[in-house]
Amino acid sequence: MPRELTPIEQLQLLLPGYRGYKAKDLIRQDDFLVRRAVIDRLEQTIRIISEKESFIASTDPFSPQLKVMEFLISKIRELINNIMSSQGGGADIYARWKVTTEELDQIVNHDMKMIDIASQLVELAKNNRIEEFEPLLNDLRAVFYDRMKLFYPPELRK
Repeated sequence: MPRELTPIEQLQLLLPGYRGYKAKDLIRQDDFLVRRAVIDRLEQTIRIISEKESFIASTDPFSPQLKVMEFLISKIRELINNIMSSQGGGADIYARWKVTTEELDQIVNHDMKMIDIASQLVELAKNNRIEEFEPLLNDLRAVFYDRMKLFYPPELRK
């Protein structure tokens, strides 16, 4: 009977080059890979919504659904910008503070949640279920910010 993959093994299968935060100097690299994977999925979601939006605009330019789609695209772009512009992997702070094994496990679990949520958004967009986006976008934002806090010493987490 095959055993279930650990979160690190799942991420290694999903993200070529991901090493699981094993070495101090690789934390920023793995952090970048995870964030890039989430951003790629969010950008794919935007492309899918935009294609559907174009079709609706060509057939019914005054459809109220267009406004909803534009609002969602705007929220997704805002989240992409937050993910891209946040400091990567604790940056300079990590040099003065050691991330524990337990915290790395939490970071990996957050990584899996982020990729899972971003993948769900792609599927919802493909299936034209945009009414289900809002809670997932909020969950993704919350998981991302909780994850970023784990790269900092406990006294700096707020």
